[in-house]
Amino acid sequence: MSSGHEGRRIVLASSGLGHVTRGVETWMQDLGPWLAPYLDRQVEVWAGGQIPSIPGVAVRKVGAVPRTFPLFRWFNPAARYYWEQRTMLPGMLVRLRRLAVDLVYCGDPILAWDLKRFRRRTGTRVVFMNGMRLTPKWLRSYNGIHLLAPAYLEEAKLLLGPDAAKPFFAVPHFADTKRFRPAEPEQRMAARRALGLPCQTPIWLTLGPVGTESRKRLDHVAAEVARSSSEAILVSAGGDELGAKEVKEKAMQVLGSRMRFLACVDRERVPELYHAADAYVLGSLAEPFSIAILEALASGLPVVHHPDAVMTWQTGDGGVQVSMEEQGAAGAQLKRLGEDAEWRLSVGRAARELAENRYAPDRVAKDLALCFDRILRDKVVPDDMPVRNVNMPGIE
Repeated sequence: MSSGHEGRRIVLASSGLGHVTRGVETWMQDLGPWLAPYLDRQVEVWAGGQIPSIPGVAVRKVGAVPRTFPLFRWFNPAARYYWEQRTMLPGMLVRLRRLAVDLVYCGDPILAWDLKRFRRRTGTRVVFMNGMRLTPKWLRSYNGIHLLAPAYLEEAKLLLGPDAAKPFFAVPHFADTKRFRPAEPEQRMAARRALGLPCQTPIWLTLGPVGTESRKRLDHVAAEVARSSSEAILVSAGGDELGAKEVKEKAMQVLGSRMRFLACVDRERVPELYHAADAYVLGSLAEPFSIAILEALASGLPVVHHPDAVMTWQTGDGGVQVSMEEQGAAGAQLKRLGEDAEWRLSVGRAARELAENRYAPDRVAKDLALCFDRILRDKVVPDDMPVRNVNMPGIE
């Protein structure tokens, strides 16, 4: 690693942190303690809201008007997120000019875009974590662009050419393999009792927002669970979003009392959800990079998902790929998982092995720190546009 920069800072920034709990907020909060030992600069987490202290990492509340703010209720979800990011920018700029910050790492597209535009004034390198599948052609002139799977890096090289794609690098997210681990039999039974679930019935788990906005397609998963067995239970943990009422009604129509909605579960109890389950099921046709999948793999659960290229790479031998567009296809695989314990356990062991070998926190953090160190040794890329009169890119 580079040296001679004691007292300097690397900042992990998130406008939604302290307001909502999605993949990007969870990632920024979890990354800091693992990353800090591999860098010779102080690592700080800057949040839009108030968050608890993080061991070994400084935390700052910069402040952002949350997307849940009552006056934002008239806007669509993308607009609410847009303004949340924009309201964090002034506080970020004040602190970046006052403090010695060498690099900001951010997964919020509008906030990262704005921070990049003000680089000449702050002297801070900007690395964008592209967890939203934004096209490489949109990602202009960042000091670094963090992609989450090799397929994304290959896409960037094809679209932009090898030279223009040099700022791009691929490092996956991680799963805490000590916190998320396969359940012992007594842990499994205790988790089911705590959640009010039967001890012997097949339990399929899915995490994420309930509704139509994020395209998780919970209603499709519910229909496939109903086809798989007359006893199997589907457990859904996640808050409501646009279209939640409609999706819940459809799921209840096909599963009745076998559809269990847990809403948002406290982060500390999430491992208990995986302990209670026999497999993790995802109805999306594509995912940028699901942290829940990593947690399920680390917990030794088979992951049933659509054969999207990124999800297929992500799950490896720990995944069960099946069309989530073909009626009955997922149901047949769930039926087999429920009846063939030997196969289910074999896939679960492969899932755990993959998590330990590819997604262990120390390995991922070390790889990411090496990328940051390379960026810190590079010259700052000149801004590609003036601060004023900028047409912001559209975000779905």
